[in-house]
Amino acid sequence: MSALAVAAQASRGRFAHARSGGFPDIGRLPCPPVFVEYPALLPFLLDQAVLLTGEVGLPGLYPITGDTGLDAVLAAAGGAADTADLSTVELAREPAENTGTLPLTRLVLDLRSRNFAAVRLSPRDAVRLPRGFADRDTGPVTLTGEFLRPGSYDIRRGERLSEVIARAGGLTPQAYPYGAVFSRESVRVRQQEGFGRSARELEQGLMQVAAGQAVSGVRGSGADLGGAITAGRELANSLRSARAAGRMVVEANPVLLAGRPELDVLLEPGDLIAVPKRPNEVTVVGAVLNPGSLQFATGWRAADYVRAAGGEQRFADPGRAFVVLPNGQSTPAGLGAWQMGGPPVPPGSLVVVPQDPSPYENWGFLRDATQVLSQIALSTAALAVIVRTGSAR
Repeated sequence: MSALAVAAQASRGRFAHARSGGFPDIGRLPCPPVFVEYPALLPFLLDQAVLLTGEVGLPGLYPITGDTGLDAVLAAAGGAADTADLSTVELAREPAENTGTLPLTRLVLDLRSRNFAAVRLSPRDAVRLPRGFADRDTGPVTLTGEFLRPGSYDIRRGERLSEVIARAGGLTPQAYPYGAVFSRESVRVRQQEGFGRSARELEQGLMQVAAGQAVSGVRGSGADLGGAITAGRELANSLRSARAAGRMVVEANPVLLAGRPELDVLLEPGDLIAVPKRPNEVTVVGAVLNPGSLQFATGWRAADYVRAAGGEQRFADPGRAFVVLPNGQSTPAGLGAWQMGGPPVPPGSLVVVPQDPSPYENWGFLRDATQVLSQIALSTAALAVIVRTGSAR
């Protein structure tokens, strides 16, 4: 496993095909016990070693004696891999003379003749056998849910969503591409950082309000302020514990992608595409009397689903209500007095009715509570689809 880990770190592209089968990325290796036992041995060997990297069997440091050929080092390393580009082998060398400066000399060697013995090495040399250019990317993408052939698929550079959907046989008749969840790790990391940033800003607002209250010495609203601070802390904790889904809003309908190729997203290793079955419900949460899932009714608007959920609570804020659509976008629910209940809600949507923050508007730190709830609701809805499609297969 140690040799495998070194090889995987030295050439990620070489083992891209293995990652499609679940081959793990192994972290840094511990120091070998022999160097812990004999501390002077490591500096000596490093001074007498050459560094061999790239497309070889076992990349690493190899101690040599004087006038050793590259053929001997390659033999010890298991030879050059079939994927090596021998026309551009790099040799980096420091001068042997003990001068004030040590300029690095880098040569590019054409060793397609495989005359490795002609290359004589010196201690502290570095030899790199680059990988020939390949279309295969460094990891797979995963398709779950309503594909004819779901699973992990290795991809080539520049492959698009429509192409991997076609490789999976297309979608089943029960598929609901409008509700597809497209998750990407780099997006998830940024979303998680955004959750942490929002939690910190919320806590800073709490401290400023508490400090201002202490300085002003205002009385009579201590209970209200205490309740608001408690709610703010709970909201900050919810943000920190929330798991970002890394969802991107993409078009996953093959028919639409064929007509509008500009919507066809480029894939990256690690992407996850989950396509659910067509749902038959709309979920209402927040400040309503009976939150839960209701059967989808054609033509119903957000106001109809809120009424069917028992109506708004006393301290609801209908003007800030919003709908999380199946594709991950959010839109105002249109529950205000002059908004006529909003547009028709598609199946699989989530209607969120927040509480009215007006009692705390003067304190400022709860003004963006609706935005925070929107972030959590989007991630929760996306994760629910991923879990549901994964367990269905």
